[in-house]
Amino acid sequence: MTAAAFALWTWLVLGTDVFAAIDATSQRPGLDPMGARGQVLAAIAVVTTPVVVYATLAGVTSWAARRRLHNLAWAMGLSIPLAWGGGQLVKVLVQRPRPPTAAPLITAEGWSYPSAHMVAVTVLAVMMIAAMVVTRRPRGTVVLVTTGLLALWWIVFADRWWLRAHWFSDLIGGGFLGGFVAALSLAVGGVSVVRFGPVRRPASGRPRHAAVIINPTKIADMVVFRRQVEGECTERGWEPPVWLETEVADAGARVAKVARKRKVDLVLVAGGDGTVRTVCAALAESGIPVGILPLGTGNLLARNLGVPLDLADALDTSFDGNAQPVDIVQLRADGGDPQYSMVMAGMGLDAKIMSETNLDLKKVVGPAAYFMAGLATLNTPPFRAMVTLDGNAPIARTPAVALIANVGHVQGQIAIVPDALPDDGLVDVMLASPERVGDWGAIATRVLTRAADHPGVERAQARKVAIETEEPVPFQVDGDTIGTCTRLDVTVRPQAIQVMVP
Repeated sequence: MTAAAFALWTWLVLGTDVFAAIDATSQRPGLDPMGARGQVLAAIAVVTTPVVVYATLAGVTSWAARRRLHNLAWAMGLSIPLAWGGGQLVKVLVQRPRPPTAAPLITAEGWSYPSAHMVAVTVLAVMMIAAMVVTRRPRGTVVLVTTGLLALWWIVFADRWWLRAHWFSDLIGGGFLGGFVAALSLAVGGVSVVRFGPVRRPASGRPRHAAVIINPTKIADMVVFRRQVEGECTERGWEPPVWLETEVADAGARVAKVARKRKVDLVLVAGGDGTVRTVCAALAESGIPVGILPLGTGNLLARNLGVPLDLADALDTSFDGNAQPVDIVQLRADGGDPQYSMVMAGMGLDAKIMSETNLDLKKVVGPAAYFMAGLATLNTPPFRAMVTLDGNAPIARTPAVALIANVGHVQGQIAIVPDALPDDGLVDVMLASPERVGDWGAIATRVLTRAADHPGVERAQARKVAIETEEPVPFQVDGDTIGTCTRLDVTVRPQAIQVMVP
């Protein structure tokens, strides 16, 4: 609609004389830029110049990205080059001169149609309103700030008019173009701003309750996060949620038991794969569905199940998605307490990579830190192991990596274990036994291209797995290094937990 409005307005301005009379008023002398009021107007023109406005919008984009509002950040970031480039392209194509009475200011140079100031301030206003809606600002706050943004829009409009920097129709055209760019960017980013509808009551008619288990170290802005979650509950007619925080000594088992005792209707888990697996294990066989709010670095379970990485979309999935049964893998190292895996566990090189990954670097570059640690550990020698599947006769192998997988993909579409399914009641075992360092390149190439296995790779499926080694070998669970062991026993708890998916 905004695109059609801009196109129609442009044709009326340039192809007809419909607005000739009102544009003729731009040839009347404006305010003297050297006078007191003229200097104020000139200052406003500088402060609201597109460079300043887009820099402000870039700052808001960074703010949204840090709060895991990826779709909103993407839309905002996209709107900047679209608005700037689109406005400049139209100016070059139209080449409409400025009014002869334009004040001799740097902010009134170049072609006139459309007004770049108006394009920029319109985009900023729409994006700021979208940010408030997505982050669930109170309705009164949204109305108040929207009123302020509209006032700013009219201030810029009047400023450009009084300085005679544009023909009157240039200003309206800039508003239409800015509206089109903002709407297009929000649509491409998948951002919904239709939020103020009537409260949806649960179909059952009874009050529904959610518990929110959060890893506070993963949340950049607790105020915004709480407001978003509570807003989702309110919109759907749910009761205010119960807030539970994990601790350094407990990744979520204790608070998950609290949620279980309260018999809530939904548990939202906000954290990384470690928090998710701990909470899911504690809620196993409870029948309480889990909604994942992925705030970690890898978020491998969310990726494999198709849960959106955008926080707003993940909340929608948690409340409105489908409950998918998912297996939980139980591991015992040297007969000790059970550990639980929802993604992948492993012995050998992968565990060493996890232990040697620089955590500070991981915060900056994300999963790329694992790759850098991997390059430094490729010369790690393999280990001797006896592998037993479902109680059959042990087989002797000398792998560099023994991987136990509940899901098959890492980082999107890279299928490390392509046959692994999260709900088949089986674990997939992959043994990688390269004879030399150079074999890793061939193995990696075949994995990335989904070609047949390299001779150094073996795969199998089982309900029970035992791996026994001659010497202690490091092992990891879902990316967290646990320690070393000489025996790892693996069993499956089939479809033990329900996870909300799109």
